[in-house]
Amino acid sequence: ADRRSEWVGFSRWLNNPSVTADEIAEHTADALSERVAGLHVLAIQDTTELNHSRHAGRVRGLGPSGNGVDPGLFVHPVLAIDADSRALLGLAGMQIWTRQGPASPDYRRQPIEEKESYRWIKGAASAKGALAAAAMVTVIGDREGDIYEEFDRIPDARTHLLTRACRDRALVGGGRLFGMTETWPVRHQFELEVRAQPGRPARTAEIALRFGEVHIKRPGNCSDPKAPPQLVLRLVEVRELDPAIEEPIHWRLLTTHEVTTVAQALQIVGWYRERWHIEQLFRTSKSQGLNIESSQVEAAEALFKLAAIAMIAATKIMQLVLARDGTV
Repeated sequence: ADRRSEWVGFSRWLNNPSVTADEIAEHTADALSERVAGLHVLAIQDTTELNHSRHAGRVRGLGPSGNGVDPGLFVHPVLAIDADSRALLGLAGMQIWTRQGPASPDYRRQPIEEKESYRWIKGAASAKGALAAAAMVTVIGDREGDIYEEFDRIPDARTHLLTRACRDRALVGGGRLFGMTETWPVRHQFELEVRAQPGRPARTAEIALRFGEVHIKRPGNCSDPKAPPQLVLRLVEVRELDPAIEEPIHWRLLTTHEVTTVAQALQIVGWYRERWHIEQLFRTSKSQGLNIESSQVEAAEALFKLAAIAMIAATKIMQLVLARDGTV
């Protein structure tokens, strides 16, 4: 806003009960329909926290952030990427919420629909709807999205999942998921360019590649009694060979895609690496761009709407930067 009148107008819009964050997100996703027609789209989802401790004395309606103390809210967007050109197409969905207290003591026994982790299933389902015109959709998630019910409910003839494994799941016939890869031969070795991270320079990692099919047993604490007793998935393991590296790369990627060749396994690795787009989205909306956490907006519902339009603006900024650099 350049003038006080514009600031007042924007403030009134944020506080208008006729405007909702859900409506903003739905409208943004609807705009993707023509853009994705006939494409294979990577739908990349993840969660970020917006911590509003800088204005803790003024904000109202927010629950605790991840540390359980500071007021905050959570945003779970789904970014759409063209699997072939790697172009950033836009936002295919977004969920925004605030916590209303500690988790229930019987959290593990609750239906998945009542758990905060349901956001992964909901995000994947909403992406399927928003990307209905696409020829294929691959929903990509990090370790928090390793949910048995999602592998059961989301895949279909045109929708696949690609998730970094978090749980050492039991296998049909005995054994555990993580131990299984130790029995597999190394099928390929290659160099992987690793981007710089805070405190760690970029490097070239020497990688060993293993892959195979796994039959995962339904976990004992699965909340859905209708879930099948087992699921057949493919596991691609990416392990850095240099023992001198602190926290070497070690990814176990579970997917519904067919993986029987080295080329297919490398394709899975390449798709998973596109997750950096959503990490960049969070940086652009926060510390390296819009600095949304410094907002002086006070009401929770207004902050929800502000978070939604910040994610949209950050996506457009990223599209402009990628276009400038000639990478789309």
